[in-house]
Amino acid sequence: MTTDLLEKEQTVSVKVVMMGKNVTTFVGQDPLSLGKLLQEVGTNGTTEVRVNGVAVDKDHRLASGDMVLIVPKIRGG
Repeated sequence: MTTDLLEKEQTVSVKVVMMGKNVTTFVGQDPLSLGKLLQEVGTNGTTEVRVNGVAVDKDHRLASGDMVLIVPKIRGG
């Protein structure tokens, strides 16, 4: 195997949509959990998170091509 192929096998690339902020592609080491991703992008825990449209636990293992939607919880009064 080539070095490029080995590197691709060891990383996970996911699309991260932070509502009201930005859309980015995050590349991390495989295995990559949702909790680790949230820590890396600096969310503070007051968000609703979905992976490919489904609510999952923070220990959910992400796969290349997943889309993570991060929506800040809105407080009103």
